[in-house]
Formats: sequence, structure tokens, C-alpha cells
Amino acid sequence: MGRMMQQMMQSRMAAASMQPFRRIEGHLAFVRAELRVTDGQMQQWSAFADAVRTQSDRLRQAMQQAMGSSSGTAPEQMERRIALLSAHLEAMRAVSAAATPFYAALSEEQRRTADELMAEHLRGMRMGMR
Repeated sequence: MGRMMQQMMQSRMAAASMQPFRRIEGHLAFVRAELRVTDGQMQQWSAFADAVRTQSDRLRQAMQQAMGSSSGTAPEQMERRIALLSAHLEAMRAVSAAATPFYAALSEEQRRTADELMAEHLRGMRMGMR
């Protein structure tokens, strides 16, 4: 019975870890609407949105690989965790590189909104951490 319960918990954790990737387009549409992106900012917005999409897909794949097996030796488990953390770091760097020119194209009011949205996003990320 213990093994079955463990598998059920792992399945639920895996499903929860995929939640952020299920609605990327909706989240991007929300951010675009909140920022009131203008026609003159569309080129920078598109580059940013494409980076988010690409990195989201890469992170989803990295999470699936990391969550694919909870067994293995302690060093193997640590290596899977390191690979996942590395994927997060690479994704953040890629999105940041696209966000910088987009942010530069924003008005002061849009920047304040972007700062608030990012603070909310980062708070949400911390909530999911153990």
C-alpha cells in the first residue's frame, strides 16, 4: 500500500509541476493586455513572447525528464535536480535577454506595470518552492 500511495503522490506532483506550462498563451495575452503594448512595441514584444514560449517548452521537457523517475541512487537524484536547476537558469537568462530590449521600449507607466507583474510572478515561483 505504501508504494501505491507514493506513486499517487508522485503523479500529483508531476501534474502540479506542469501547471505553469499549460496556459502560456493565455498568460502572454494577459501580460500584453496589462502592459497595453502598442504597435510600435510589437517587434520587441514578439521577440520577448517567442523567448517565453521557447523556454517554457524547454523547461517543460526538462521537468518531465527530472520527474520521470524518482528512483535511483542519491547521486543520480542530485544530478537530475542539478540538470533541472540548470535548465531553469538557462531559461531565465534567455527570457531576460529578450525582456531587456522590450522593457527599454516601454513607457514609464508600462515599466511600473511590468515591474509589478514580475514581482507577482517571482512571488508565485517562491510559493511553489519547498
